[in-house]
Amino acid sequence: MGLFSKKNNSDVLKTKNKDRVEMGEFQGQSVVEVQLIPTVLVIGANAFRECRSLKRVLLPERVCEIGDYAFRDCDVMEEFNFPDTMRYPDGSYGKIGRGCFEGCGLLRRIIIPEGISTIETNAFRNCAALESVKLPRTIRAIHMGAFSGCARLETLDMPVTPELIAADAFWDTPKQEEMWKNRKPILTIVHTSSFGTQELFQFSTSPRYYGIEQTDRDMSIVLDACDDSQIMFRISQYRYAGGRHTVPFGTLTQLFKEDYDCAGAAGHQSEEINALYR
Repeated sequence: MGLFSKKNNSDVLKTKNKDRVEMGEFQGQSVVEVQLIPTVLVIGANAFRECRSLKRVLLPERVCEIGDYAFRDCDVMEEFNFPDTMRYPDGSYGKIGRGCFEGCGLLRRIIIPEGISTIETNAFRNCAALESVKLPRTIRAIHMGAFSGCARLETLDMPVTPELIAADAFWDTPKQEEMWKNRKPILTIVHTSSFGTQELFQFSTSPRYYGIEQTDRDMSIVLDACDDSQIMFRISQYRYAGGRHTVPFGTLTQLFKEDYDCAGAAGHQSEEINALYR
């Protein structure tokens, strides 16, 4: 169990002197409750994924990052207590990763802490019992599928309207129509390859970002202009598709495509980057 132990031979995990839960450290294990001590800052990707007996999680105030899919498919988890604020030690925004709570079907209420600026792709997807969500004043972006499939989501406390709300962020929820009316068009860039991998990046089209670099993970763009009919931008940092691009509203537009042959069994392969302004 590394620097973690079970309490009194029960199914409660308590941390000892440690600053993180490692990637996949407890994936699939039969733990019922997790209590993390104040030294823990980071919960790694997949750390508690598919812990199908996990019902309750208590986070310390210093936690600043919850990795991708960290609690995915913890399908009997009823209670998750975030700290009041999630920020890195340098003061920058904290992180709740992609697909972090996807499939946690018994969660009913979530309060996202101040210091979180982004709800990542599929973060709460298919949380079927989720009835109430409170977002922080620091929220700036809600990415694709973030709350999709949360069919009981009736209460959404949103003190500010995020600059970026993905088209399907609230798909198949009672908030779907309301959020569609509130959202502004965004730029979505998708990189796919014949190896089956897909990378997705999303950017705000707010005029306040004209000429200012926006970064989503390892892609950066600079927005030149946009209106109801098209968007013009530059990819300033990425391994493909640099330069200037114009994308019409509502039309999936190819930015880059390359076909090549690999030696051996891999054979013919391709890379493709497309953009959608919607």
